[in-house]
Amino acid sequence: MNGEFRSYAKINLHLQVIGRRADGYHELRTLFQSIALHDLVRIEVTGSELSLRVVEGRAPSGPENLALRAARLYFERWPPAAGVRIELRKRVPAGGGLGGGSSNAATVLRVLDTRFRRASPAGLWAAARTLGADVPFFLVGGTALGFGRGDEVIPLPDIPETEVWVVTPPVSVSTAEAFARLRDLTPNPLPSSIIELAQGGSVKNAAAVRGHNDMEAVVLGWVPLLGEVYESLFDAGASAVRLSGTGASLFAFFDHTTSVRDLEARLPDGTIVARSRTLGRVESASCGRSLED
Repeated sequence: MNGEFRSYAKINLHLQVIGRRADGYHELRTLFQSIALHDLVRIEVTGSELSLRVVEGRAPSGPENLALRAARLYFERWPPAAGVRIELRKRVPAGGGLGGGSSNAATVLRVLDTRFRRASPAGLWAAARTLGADVPFFLVGGTALGFGRGDEVIPLPDIPETEVWVVTPPVSVSTAEAFARLRDLTPNPLPSSIIELAQGGSVKNAAAVRGHNDMEAVVLGWVPLLGEVYESLFDAGASAVRLSGTGASLFAFFDHTTSVRDLEARLPDGTIVARSRTLGRVESASCGRSLED
């Protein structure tokens, strides 16, 4: 299967850090949500080579790139007599907590297995977990609970489509340092709105999920510009603003009409503003279908 595929981003509607694990990671409870913001991944099956080229945006182009690592891992575990050329058009801001690289990796795994049909679902899942904690979610998409490092994923009923604004200031946030700065853990139950979702209930929209992010106070206090942008979004009329993952991207919900131009005028130069929406599981799974089909 050759073609170009959408590789959707995610936000964390809730992120709770409940403990430290023996393997050095933190134990998380998170609510993942797919959004329409996406990269484009062109995949072409070839004779034998494995190669990657970043043709738009910013991403590593060497062996550390997750999309290339995913292709190499697939061919190591389920060797077909073929190779693959990958081209990336990066539109998801890098280092934003939006899972762009993890989504690219999951897209490559899914497309290659659609083409070669060599992996079992359990095998593909295991491969995704070795690539990164967020990668398994992108094999599921939609709305889902994440446990463990975030790599134990339980699909939930789709939340009704909701407009969401993704705002990425021109700063970088080290995930490792952000977690190192975290002092207070939150071993409390999940918020009631999320428990209701897990029990088959529903919410009006994504803005109605009463989640929080344990990393938010840490990161906003540590990176002053992020705190300023956070407050500016409320000043612009946002009904809710949250950090995605450990940042640096924030996402906001508005009850009134606004525009990219209006928001950009309130924010520091270099801030990336994207108007997006939440995606259900079926639509998020469309990343496995070529845009050229």
